Amino acid sequence: MLILDGIDASYGAVQVLRGLTLSVGSGEVLCVMGRNGAGKSTMLKTIMGQVRATKGSITLDGTRIDPLPPHEVPRHGIGYVPQGRRLFGDLTVGENIEIGLMTRGRDARVRDTVLDLFPRLRERMGQVSRTLSGGEQQMLAIARALCLEPKVLLLDEPTEGLQPSMIALIRDTVLALKATGVATVLVEQRVDAALSVADRIAFMTGGSVAETVPAKGLHPNAAHFAAYVGV
Repeated sequence: MLILDGIDASYGAVQVLRGLTLSVGSGEVLCVMGRNGAGKSTMLKTIMGQVRATKGSITLDGTRIDPLPPHEVPRHGIGYVPQGRRLFGDLTVGENIEIGLMTRGRDARVRDTVLDLFPRLRERMGQVSRTLSGGEQQMLAIARALCLEPKVLLLDEPTEGLQPSMIALIRDTVLALKATGVATVLVEQRVDAALSVADRIAFMTGGSVAETVPAKGLHPNAAHFAAYVGV
């Protein structure tokens, strides 16, 4: 289980996260929603150690990870797909995947399992990643994170700018991972995408979680979305 307890985080003098508390368990999909500036991406960066928590604790299966340097966090089993994908654009698909495998010393068995989820990438192993379509680049970013065999997967707006077929593929991938026990924290702005995969939805405002509710039974027109996500 990943637990954030009372997290504060800042960019210099500008505080972004304020006493943020949430948790996600094995085989659970937690969707985090909120308006721009609520602190959603900063929360993910703080989990990864890219932004340092100034108060509170972050634990993974009972072990604190918030004091770790950023390069050590993935080695504990947290995969991260940032907004904008952040691929090594001049490297091939295969080379990006190899970098993911190296992080936790995984082998060809893991690579093949990941490529079974994304057969289109298997066809493009020698292609330079910056020449892929936007949807294919998102596939590769997720595949690279999955090469860690993560306990927890962090996804920052993975459906942004994608066509419906790619959104459906990402949804199916998240659901397949859920069945294997991977915990997923999904930052998402699309209400339909969130409701199609989430077990719970955490609504953020002002750098903290205002409310966490079960996704089951929520309707796209529910008051929660108007209050915390609507313009």
